[in-house]
Amino acid sequence: MFDLQFSLYFILKTKLYHKKTISSLLFFIFTYIFSVMLGGEHQRRLLKYLLDENNHNPLERPVYNDSHTLTVTMNMALQQIIDFDEKNEILAISGWIVLTWHDYSLQWKPEEFGNIQAIRIPSTRVWIPDILLYNSADLNFEGIMKTNLVVQSNAFQKKKLLLVICIYIYLFLFWDIQNCTLKFGPWSFDESGINLTTDHSEGQLDAYVQSGEWDLESFIVVRKAVVYECCPTVYPFILFTIRIRRRTLYYVVNVVVPCVLISFMTVLGFLLPPDSGEKLTLQITILLSIVMFSLLIAGIIPASSTALPTIVMYFTTVMCICSMSVFATVMVLVLHHRNAKNHTMPMWIHLYINQYLAWLLCMKRPGHDLSWKGIRHRCSLKNNSIHNHKYSSTPLLENSSKSLLANIMNIDKQTYQKSNNQLLIPIMNHVENSSHNHDTNDVLIPYDMNIYRSDLRMIMYELKFLSDYIRKEEEDDDISQDWKFSAMVIDRLCLVLFSIMTTIFSYVTLFSAPNFLKLR
Repeated sequence: MFDLQFSLYFILKTKLYHKKTISSLLFFIFTYIFSVMLGGEHQRRLLKYLLDENNHNPLERPVYNDSHTLTVTMNMALQQIIDFDEKNEILAISGWIVLTWHDYSLQWKPEEFGNIQAIRIPSTRVWIPDILLYNSADLNFEGIMKTNLVVQSNAFQKKKLLLVICIYIYLFLFWDIQNCTLKFGPWSFDESGINLTTDHSEGQLDAYVQSGEWDLESFIVVRKAVVYECCPTVYPFILFTIRIRRRTLYYVVNVVVPCVLISFMTVLGFLLPPDSGEKLTLQITILLSIVMFSLLIAGIIPASSTALPTIVMYFTTVMCICSMSVFATVMVLVLHHRNAKNHTMPMWIHLYINQYLAWLLCMKRPGHDLSWKGIRHRCSLKNNSIHNHKYSSTPLLENSSKSLLANIMNIDKQTYQKSNNQLLIPIMNHVENSSHNHDTNDVLIPYDMNIYRSDLRMIMYELKFLSDYIRKEEEDDDISQDWKFSAMVIDRLCLVLFSIMTTIFSYVTLFSAPNFLKLR
């Protein structure tokens, strides 16, 4: 048709209107139309010849003898991996299925039908093998879809979207390699009726389109046969094994790296001072973040208890570590806010935590010797101090404060009498040697000295009370500082232990994947 249009255009353009030219043009047009009409006639005659009910029956297996086996060759060309639903274990792929067999009733001599080499016939008008995908996940799958057959060397080709049940192996989630198998075989014929075979050891990948999530590593074709318990005959089938590897960069950047960073933030909570008020809040926030990541992973993997993915075990371990860190933070805060008024420090806490464990963690209080000799000396002094503090009499502060002198203990009478004699004898000697004009003073002097002595005793007991109060406050403050130092030691111990545990579990879990370093 293009040649005809071009000829008309050329002739009209050059203004060739003479009779010869017009005759040539008409001859060319009639020749072209006749050839087209003749070609359509050849195709109609060929279809009538091939689909004659006397020569061809679409329900009949195309063999000369019913005892003969029909060989069907099957191949597949993979076009694209569309999706892999991990939770439902369904692989969606697109490709061409090519079936080839010999049909003796669909033969003709091309020279008798205008040299026609191939013709398209609807699949409903000819016999086709009932090849099914055994592990199909499509509920509406009815074998090979109805389409036109290319009757040329007796081949049938169809592009189809396949949904395949693929057992998802999620042990190394995000670094996983999956082997999905497509099992094709005849549904109603055994090997004596249809011999399903293949002439390739690998599937065709000429038109394959690369997937953004999965890398295709191999596409292997294997022919096998099986004998079922119900039937003694052999049933052949073809296995197309698709081996794919996940591209992990997306999941590493969006899931793994944030989780690892959050897990290492757990140890930062032990660096915060207890008085900051955000120590426990940080640990609980980190725990909730790990729980969120765990729920995200749970929505991806199938609800199966056959195995646990390594990434799930990692999240579970980090969640346990965060829970223990919350418990340890609570214990640190409890120790930090203890004091001598409501808690007495046990000797084992002072000995094993404040001394030995602090020495092991290279911690010391200002002014304290870190050597073993200094530790033993402080332990002996602290032991006596704790013993005296525990079994001492009731403090003066517990007595009534209405009259300070009323709370003073009675002085020993012998000490009082001895003190009076020592003070009065010099005074009486001085009185005897003095003039007799001082009679009134001779009587008042001893009385006035007793008054001074009472004032001195009151001042002495006032000073004693104040000194005892100050000493007790210092002891209580020292005990409170011991409790706070114990909390600091436990905090440092948790920092070291949780850092080691987080590092070890992260390394063992993540590097256990066989292709951990392959991020593309």
